[in-house]
Amino acid sequence: MKKLTKLFTIIFVNAICIYTTHAQCSGWTNLQLERDTFLNIIYGNATTPEIDKLGRPYIYLATTTGGIKVFDVSTPGEQTLVNTIDTSLLGGLSAINLRQDSVYLYASLGNIWSGSTDEAGLAIIDISTPSNPLVMDVYAYPGSVGGAGDVALQDHYAYLGAMGSGLVVLDIANKNNIQLVSQLPFLNNFPHSPPMTGGPELYNARSIALQDTFAYVCYDRGGLRVVSIADPAAPYQVSQYAFGDLIDHATAYNNVVVYDTLAFVTIDYYGVEVLNISDPYNITQLGWWHPSTWAPATNDILVWSNANGHANELAFDANCNMLYVAAGKSDLVALNVSDPANPTDCEIYGTTTDDYGTWGMDLYQDHVCIGYIWSPVAPPHSNYSGFRELLITPCSTGIGVDKQEQNNITVYPNPSTDELNINSAIKIEHLEIYDIYGRFISSTTTTGSSTINISGLAEGTYILNISTVQGNTMFKFVKE
Repeated sequence: MKKLTKLFTIIFVNAICIYTTHAQCSGWTNLQLERDTFLNIIYGNATTPEIDKLGRPYIYLATTTGGIKVFDVSTPGEQTLVNTIDTSLLGGLSAINLRQDSVYLYASLGNIWSGSTDEAGLAIIDISTPSNPLVMDVYAYPGSVGGAGDVALQDHYAYLGAMGSGLVVLDIANKNNIQLVSQLPFLNNFPHSPPMTGGPELYNARSIALQDTFAYVCYDRGGLRVVSIADPAAPYQVSQYAFGDLIDHATAYNNVVVYDTLAFVTIDYYGVEVLNISDPYNITQLGWWHPSTWAPATNDILVWSNANGHANELAFDANCNMLYVAAGKSDLVALNVSDPANPTDCEIYGTTTDDYGTWGMDLYQDHVCIGYIWSPVAPPHSNYSGFRELLITPCSTGIGVDKQEQNNITVYPNPSTDELNINSAIKIEHLEIYDIYGRFISSTTTTGSSTINISGLAEGTYILNISTVQGNTMFKFVKE
């Protein structure tokens, strides 16, 4: 198996083609390959990766019927499979999407592809020790079919994109006892009139983004739905939106992330929209990114299914105004959205002429991870499964600026040769230093503002993890 993996890796690396464009991307540094691995499809089909959000050197990978795999990535350029959470521990449901919050991993469960009879489910997994994960509880929404495409978290609630069953709200205060709070189905009479041929299976709650008292739900052929969650026990839809070009054409609102007054939405073969959500009751379009080589608005399945890109999962880096999009045949797209009205592709990583296609992705600090899905018949027509981790250095987020501030914490000077000073308005409990690959270097306990001696570190880039009573804050610094 190792020989086969190496062979796939060699083939894949040789097939890579990178494009860098546009003056708007001044200062952009190409995505750099950190590691890759490919799976035997017999042992699971990769969908979504999740980089450990506590800075530990682990990557979690949802692999549908193969469960959830845990990889140790402490060795640069390598990865070691250290554990697999089998579907027998997940209620027999496929693992689709992952979100981490503190020491808990939340997995949306249930096959989401056409014809699936899987219920929509959620698993909560304790990853205090990543190499030895513990499933706390599994919940499946009774009577649902078609699985769950996504899970979003707010307070002690989990919001499940339950495909044809709409939005399902769960109480997760007790990690050992997930409780149903409410369920909101959506009407299928928007945006197409009459509804698109193909039946109700084309209308699915796939992705959810939460902000304040609103949930933004990608409803596949049904556009974007905005839901009031001021009372999680009684959610209700307040508005809906769809790109006018796509009305009465094949439509697939796949994924959404929100930031302040902006929503970034992937619409499959039709690219990425930037929406103004300053008024959740009246969504308007600010910008649209759509390469000419992708498909036009169409109802011809042969046209849209063979497009050079199918935008799905995405992540936004607010520090750099960069949007990263898993784009099917186009692998990964890095978009500069500093001007929301004119998204600009700084790089398209990969080539449309190979048999590799992405589905999911994750972004953390200076790393982006993309999941390659085995899907030889349907878009993105990919014959390989696994993940790749890439290093991103698109802007100087804290490097060479002397002083960094976030979450009422200030770290300075940066770069530094001897000491880092930390001033905090919040009680600091613990400090940890990791190298750029996430390998642990040192730790200390403190009761307030502090000074760290870094004179013994080798020159290079490091991560400082500051734990406070309000959570963790990460800073990148340079030792000169």
